[in-house]
Amino acid sequence: MKVNGKPYRSIWLKADDERIVQVIDQARLPHEFRIMDLCSVEDARVAIRDMHIRGAGLIGATAGYGMYLAALGGPERDFDRYFEDSGEALKATRPTAFNLAWAVDRVFRAVSGEATLAGKQAIAKREALAIADEDAEHCRRIGERGLVIIRETSRRKNGAIVNILTHCNAGWLAFVDFGSATAPIYAAHDAGIKLHVWVDETRPRNQGASLTAWELGQHGVPHSLIADNAGGHLMQHGMVDLVITGADRVTRDGDAANKIGTYLKALAARDNQLPFYVALPSSTFDFALREGLATIPIEERDAGELRFVSGKTAGGRIETVLICPESTPARNWGFDVTPARLITGLICERGICEANEAAIMALFPEQAHAPAAVAAPVDGYIKYSSERSDGEVPHPAALDELNHVRTELFDRGLIGCLPNGIGFGNLSIRHGGTGFLISGSATGADRVLNHGQFCLVESYSLEENRVRSRGNLNASSESMSHGAIYSADPAVNCVIHIHSRSMFDSLLARGQIHTPADVPYGTPAMARAVAELVRSQVDLPVLFVMAGHDEGVVAYGADIASVGTLLVETFEKGAAYG
Repeated sequence: MKVNGKPYRSIWLKADDERIVQVIDQARLPHEFRIMDLCSVEDARVAIRDMHIRGAGLIGATAGYGMYLAALGGPERDFDRYFEDSGEALKATRPTAFNLAWAVDRVFRAVSGEATLAGKQAIAKREALAIADEDAEHCRRIGERGLVIIRETSRRKNGAIVNILTHCNAGWLAFVDFGSATAPIYAAHDAGIKLHVWVDETRPRNQGASLTAWELGQHGVPHSLIADNAGGHLMQHGMVDLVITGADRVTRDGDAANKIGTYLKALAARDNQLPFYVALPSSTFDFALREGLATIPIEERDAGELRFVSGKTAGGRIETVLICPESTPARNWGFDVTPARLITGLICERGICEANEAAIMALFPEQAHAPAAVAAPVDGYIKYSSERSDGEVPHPAALDELNHVRTELFDRGLIGCLPNGIGFGNLSIRHGGTGFLISGSATGADRVLNHGQFCLVESYSLEENRVRSRGNLNASSESMSHGAIYSADPAVNCVIHIHSRSMFDSLLARGQIHTPADVPYGTPAMARAVAELVRSQVDLPVLFVMAGHDEGVVAYGADIASVGTLLVETFEKGAAYG
């Protein structure tokens, strides 16, 4: 598609250096158009995790290019282990979009049969390019398929304007080109059909307002921005002719996960007898899953995305502001599941079909016997597969002491929440054997935690990248690293992970013990590295740096007081410990 008249894809190899991947930085839109360079697999991981790029197809394409960057940066010795760990780190960034794991696995399989490093790099590049090209071509064909629906609607209206409602951004920015939900819209507009698009703002990140409205405007498509809750009103008053959304994962029986709020639009469409279509390329189908409400992992993102909003001031500055009382807690689910019974049809590159297993398998007969698969992780910043059950969490007296120490660290800025709403810092105490009580995910913004914001981790498995916990929240993203420490040293009863730029830089400069810089946080590789480090130490308490986790510093010991004191004294002495 075009930006200011110039053709762009959302991702490509830099023209004068194909060791660099370039993307449009969507976090800057709509107020600034900026190209972002990805020079390593870690850059790709951060771009996906922090939503510089987003959308099912583009996440998959970026993961493919990320594996290419991993191949370029991989060591000749032990390449396979490095490449596998890089893929797992990429997979863990965004769990709901199926294209992510699909692309990583595709590149991994292609490379696995090659013996030489140069050959592996060449194959990884070839597969990354192919994934991107296929995504663009599939979306173009989705446009052709969906054009039939819009043209027929226009015919029934005798050429009057066709009003289409969409939700979030499933445009070319969310894919490599054309988009899924927008591809039929662009095709119809280019064919001269009169149409108008109602654009949901799409809280909390406002992808409709900032992305869909921007790209529709670039293409000259008539559109109007509306509040998220206005769609039902418009349908009741005959102002919508059909709804088209995208999807991040669709099961073999037609249940579709998409941006939170999609389910409500489908309900309103059903109540008003309006067609509700889901557009997706075949790479978004998860043929291993049925009953999406029970099986599709739903990403719960940092609460700060809901509590804060960014925008352009009258003076032209981009600022982030808090929109609720400072003490107000929040929960931020990124997706919901629309049951197949509410979906009129699925639009993919192979055709349009009803949302049921028989119709989907008729289009994809080769998937009729797809093997069962393990569901992906369930939290945006959590990289393990979570088996969480609701239930009462123990409340030993030590938990109050731990919370007191946490507040002290919070007041020093060592635990907290960044201006962009992303929380940091976590702490735990042993609770029977290798089990432990740990602060829940996305709790960094709160100065004092309540009992319900802690979780009981009952077990974990590095081999399966899986954590089993109990409580109201998912356990912290660093749960496996905490578990690795407790397993490696039975004398340890407390672990605290904080963030401090000054401590991180100073400790590394002074030669403090640390995990390898190329091992990303929250992964089995990090947990293995932590366990190895712990087994090499004799005395307690211990402080070390997570070199592969920017600003991450960890302390552990036999009791809460000694661990907390070690961190505070190190911070106050200017990180002179060690």
